[in-house]
Amino acid sequence: MFFFEALCVCSAFYDVVGLGIETKTLVIYTDNTNTVDIFNSLHVSEAYNPILKSAIDVTLKHGINFRVLHVPGSDNTIADALSCNNLDLAQSLVPGIKVEPFQPP
Repeated sequence: MFFFEALCVCSAFYDVVGLGIETKTLVIYTDNTNTVDIFNSLHVSEAYNPILKSAIDVTLKHGINFRVLHVPGSDNTIADALSCNNLDLAQSLVPGIKVEPFQPP
């Protein structure tokens, strides 16, 4: 699970850049404290280094300051609904939400 959480954070960096959003600051919330720790400490076990390095490369290239912050899972209802594939609940929480297959960078 930790691998996919870290991959989602990395993908969010790429998504912001790919959408052409002009920003210098990006905040991403996750309920996974390990993910928060690796992106805030820039230290991770060797197996996860490619994810961390890729995320840092894209933020440096585009001059984006970032923070990854913790949000308790109980307060992260939309992400929880999506991760459990409960699309009906996600739709009720965010009418018009568009869910597409995930393609990592």
